[in-house]
Amino acid sequence: ADVAHELRTPLTTIEGYMEGLLDGMIQPGPRTYSLVLRESARLQRLVNELALLSRIEAGEIQVRPRMLALADVVTAVSEQIMPLCEAQHLRLVVDLPRDLPPIWADPDRLSQILLNLLGNALRYTPVGGTITISARPLEGAVQITVRDTGIGIAPEHLPHLFERFYRVDKSRTRSSGGTGIGLTIARHLVHAHGG
Repeated sequence: ADVAHELRTPLTTIEGYMEGLLDGMIQPGPRTYSLVLRESARLQRLVNELALLSRIEAGEIQVRPRMLALADVVTAVSEQIMPLCEAQHLRLVVDLPRDLPPIWADPDRLSQILLNLLGNALRYTPVGGTITISARPLEGAVQITVRDTGIGIAPEHLPHLFERFYRVDKSRTRSSGGTGIGLTIARHLVHAHGG
């Protein structure tokens, strides 16, 4: 039911605009084309994330860990996310100690985890806010933290954060929010790393 609802929303928008264009009720133009393209991209993103989650839950996603410098992964992810931070007037801070030991991780999956966490931080941090990526050694491992100056999460919602399609703010639309499965994917990938 959740999947059907999530797919129906962008499909309904695309269908409505296309019918309006065919009937002449909506005039063709860059704004209309842009809206249909945006909804199509949202649908594609949702389908890709659902397929990834399905493969993860079926045990079909392999984690291929190797020794790596966390700073290299964080730098690559930071460079990827920086234009979005700048567009929203957010400050991105990377706080990694120089003596951080190498870690045993899959760089691609670790990037996915960080991008999902940073995507949430981007969505919920107001203009002028700060997003921080930090790490520290912790009992033979490395703890990575993504922190933001956003609206925060009430304690009663914390147990549900990793449930598929769970939304703290039910009034937020899918166009202003994410797909609702990014944290579920991140959690599975963290567990696959033994975290």
